[in-house]
Amino acid sequence: MNQKVEDMASEEIIGEDVVAKQVAEAKADLQEEIKEAKAEEKEEQKKEAKKSDKPEKAKHGKKYLAALGLIDHDKVYSVDEAIDKVLETKVVKFDPTIEVHGKLALAGIRGTIILPAGAPKEKRITVADEKNVDEIVANAKANKIDFDILLATPAVMPKLAAAAKILGPKGMMPSPKSGTVVEDTKAALEEIKSGKVEYKQDEQKNIHLAIAKASWDKEMIKENLLAFIKILPKNKVTGLYLTSSMGPSVKVEIPK
Repeated sequence: MNQKVEDMASEEIIGEDVVAKQVAEAKADLQEEIKEAKAEEKEEQKKEAKKSDKPEKAKHGKKYLAALGLIDHDKVYSVDEAIDKVLETKVVKFDPTIEVHGKLALAGIRGTIILPAGAPKEKRITVADEKNVDEIVANAKANKIDFDILLATPAVMPKLAAAAKILGPKGMMPSPKSGTVVEDTKAALEEIKSGKVEYKQDEQKNIHLAIAKASWDKEMIKENLLAFIKILPKNKVTGLYLTSSMGPSVKVEIPK
């Protein structure tokens, strides 16, 4: 009997020690959490103080908002109406670029297209051959790139590979998919000069392409827009929009 009482007393004492230890640890954890919470609160107060020191910038200016008010956002405009509306709502003083944006329901779309009325921006083109390929690689490594498009034959590609890590991220590395690795570089050069441009989707499955200048004749803008629409996969376009530089977008009807 006495032994049983001693055992019970011993268990009770051990139990109290464990509880006391857990309480102490819980208090320490709580104090640490309070300390971290106060530090976070202090940091947030600093951020808010910095924000209040600077006046909040308006998302859009008065010209943009006025132009936006001219667009019926519940309407899908025909090709002709969309071009008229984009030209009507341009907001910049310089000659803006007309851009088309297509939202697709599938990924992996890329290729080239010849804009029949020409490209809105003239590209600087360099042709890599056996005579200049070493110089091109050296200049690329020195970050001296004086071209927008680099054409090359398959024969010089092994040498150009030395600059792939530099040219690749800039979208300037020649590739068969983009039509910049060809045997006949002269013919490829003429195609680009006549309006051949590359297009490809972004991570959100959208294609963005500059197709004209606002100063162009309307029929030229329309010609390039229709050429772009033709390369889109049928029944896979979820949205088509036309806009000018820094201007509001207009939803375009996809011709059947």
